[in-house]
Amino acid sequence: MAARSWRDKRIDDLLVAVSDLGMTMSRPAAGELLDERVQFVAEQMRVTDRTARRYLTDDALAGMAREIVFGFVEETPGADLMSAPRTAAVPVRFAGRVFAGLGEVVRILLVERDDLEHTRDRVAQIAHAQSYLGLLVHDQVATTGFYDEPSVQMPPALLLRVARILETAADLVEDGLIGYQVDPEESAGIPSAFRRDVRLMRTMAGQESSA
Repeated sequence: MAARSWRDKRIDDLLVAVSDLGMTMSRPAAGELLDERVQFVAEQMRVTDRTARRYLTDDALAGMAREIVFGFVEETPGADLMSAPRTAAVPVRFAGRVFAGLGEVVRILLVERDDLEHTRDRVAQIAHAQSYLGLLVHDQVATTGFYDEPSVQMPPALLLRVARILETAADLVEDGLIGYQVDPEESAGIPSAFRRDVRLMRTMAGQESSA
């Protein structure tokens, strides 16, 4: 069995570091970021790519992982969302639609074949968000204090996380991906529906309400 390359090993290390912070990324994306960082170091230090690799230590990779994840800092990656502050009011009716939307996202991802390991990670992440959503609805008695219909309190971080998931799925469908056992005609309406929900969730995440 051939020895694994420095690049393959470092990609593994970067994926683990990102995962430890509560997020996932594809192997091709990690490899691209790693290549860009090697090239940047080589240009700045005026050394060869081979020499530049010596500067990508474990600490440097940990820093790269933080840079990636902190781009989503408002989603509080790695946090326990059940114990996070619930300051955003969400109508129960809308929460049900979002729950169903996450199920549709899973169907979209089931037809991806480029990186099966990453797809499994993404499906697990979506299922986790869906589970949080369901448990948070179950954990409360809906009130009508903020809206004129029953609503529950949600952590803004969860709404932002789900919004990103739906937005990414909308992009995939617009690029031609049709979900598993999904009618192509029905699939055509998914991006606009998801983007509408994304706008609403981001608005709700920015509005503080009293429990």
